[in-house]
Amino acid sequence: MIKNQIAIMAASFAFTFASKMLSLISSHLKIGESLTQYSTVGLPIRENKRLEDILDKSPPSALIGVSIRPEASIVAKYKTAGIPIILIDEEMSGASTVASDNFMGGYLAGEYLVKKQRKKIAIVSGRMQIEGGYNAIQRVNGFKMALEKTGLALPQNQIFEVRDYSFNDGTKVMAQIIESHLKIDAIFCAAGDECAKGLLNTAFKQGVNIPEDISIIGYDDMELAKTSNPPLTTIRQPLEEMATSAYDMATVNRLELIDKPKKASFKPELIMRASA
Repeated sequence: MIKNQIAIMAASFAFTFASKMLSLISSHLKIGESLTQYSTVGLPIRENKRLEDILDKSPPSALIGVSIRPEASIVAKYKTAGIPIILIDEEMSGASTVASDNFMGGYLAGEYLVKKQRKKIAIVSGRMQIEGGYNAIQRVNGFKMALEKTGLALPQNQIFEVRDYSFNDGTKVMAQIIESHLKIDAIFCAAGDECAKGLLNTAFKQGVNIPEDISIIGYDDMELAKTSNPPLTTIRQPLEEMATSAYDMATVNRLELIDKPKKASFKPELIMRASA
C-alpha cells in the first residue's frame, strides 16, 4: 500500500456526475497525495472483479467509489487490508457513504410538478436493476410518494430507465415518449442534467414546446442546466460539499473509518428555471 494514494472508481468518468466528482476531489489534493482513476465501461470484467484487481495489484490508501456498489465480500477484503471504502451516492454495509438525500430530491421534483397542475408525469431514472442503483431507486421512491399524496399514480409505462445517464439516453427517451402517444405533460429526469438536455434537444427538433407542452426537471444542477435552451429547472446536489466530505474521509478520517464507517448526508434543493 502506498501512503496517500487514493483510488477513485466509477463505471465511466465520461458520465457528467462522475467527471465532476473526480474534478472536485482532485482539487483538494495536497503535496504528496495522488488520485488514481479506474473505470469499468468497455471492460470484460465486472466492477467487483476490477476492485479485486486494484487490491491485489496496487492497493491504495483509500478507495472512493462513485455510484458503484461493491459486494460485501469486497468491502470485507478492503477492511482486512486496512483500506476504507467511501461510496458517493451509494450504500453498502461496512463502507462509508457520502450522498445528498436522493429520496427527498425525488420528492421535491414530484411535489413541484403536482403544484404546477401536471397530471401525466413520467420519470427518466438511472440504472435500478444492476449494480449502482441505490440513488436511482431512492429518487424514484421519493417521486412516487409525492405523486401518491395527491392521488396521482406512476404506471410502469411512465418509468423510463437508462444506463448511461447521457445526452443520447435523453434523446432516445424523448423520442419514445413522443411516439408512445401517452400525452405526457411533465418529465422528471432523475438520471441527471445531461440526460435532461437530451430530452430538450429532441423536444425542440420534434416541435414540442417546453414547458408549455411538457415541463422538464433535471438533477444535479450542472453548469449546462443554466445554459440549456430553455434553462433547466433541476434538483441541486451540493456537489462541492459532497466532494470535500469524500476527500476528508479518504485522508483525514481514513484510519477511523476502517472499523467505524460514517455516513454524510446533504440536503438537495429545487432550482426553478424556465423548463418547468
